[in-house]
Amino acid sequence: MVPLKHIHHLKAKSYHINRFGEVSTPFLFWYMQEIAWEHAHKLGFGFEHLKEDQLFWVLSRLSVKIGQRPRWTDEFTLETWSRGTDGFFGYRDYRFLDKSGNEFIKATSSWLVLDLESRRIQRLSQFKNFPAYQESVLGYNSGKVDSAANHGELTFYPVLFNEIDINQHFNTGRYLERINNSYSIDFHENHNLTELEVNFVKEGMPDDSMAVSQQKLTELEHLCSVIRQKDGSELIRARLVWEKKGNK
Repeated sequence: MVPLKHIHHLKAKSYHINRFGEVSTPFLFWYMQEIAWEHAHKLGFGFEHLKEDQLFWVLSRLSVKIGQRPRWTDEFTLETWSRGTDGFFGYRDYRFLDKSGNEFIKATSSWLVLDLESRRIQRLSQFKNFPAYQESVLGYNSGKVDSAANHGELTFYPVLFNEIDINQHFNTGRYLERINNSYSIDFHENHNLTELEVNFVKEGMPDDSMAVSQQKLTELEHLCSVIRQKDGSELIRARLVWEKKGNK
């Protein structure tokens, strides 16, 4: 019998960390993405199972609260569980725990199942034994994020070879890399990201060029949008909350 929670025991590797010796934001995301795929497979509705019916999972929304980050060589635990559906969204939560069992990151995500050809959203009631709906570890589900207002000329960069995934789309975690890299080194040296909320809106393709638009709601709360050059479409929208280093 598959346990309700699925667990990975992890260690922060040298290629997971940023220049400050901490696990980077994209790798925090990739940890969560990998354990989600693995657990869905064990539950009987993973990538391979859906592919048989010409269906596939799409991550739609993600909300993360970061208390601290693992540092190089730190050992920690990531646990996840499916917490049911409201009919269309499938919900999944995550907790990062240190060696003493203390929680330091928590997150919730919202997923959709689409038809491979029509791209139409499918109802999750068709899946047998799908878990009953439960409350989120954050106490709420990820909501809609506003678009970032552009106050200047955007600089577009082409999609690179290693930014494309096996489905021939722009890798989801690479959006977070682009947003992360849109901030200056000086800003990162003086700020920690404490909260991240993302809406994944459209699929990026290998021949796209993209830019990041930023809007400061306050000094420490920002909106970012990844914009596609050829049609001006928003591919993702993100809300980021920062704190000045030394405030913890």
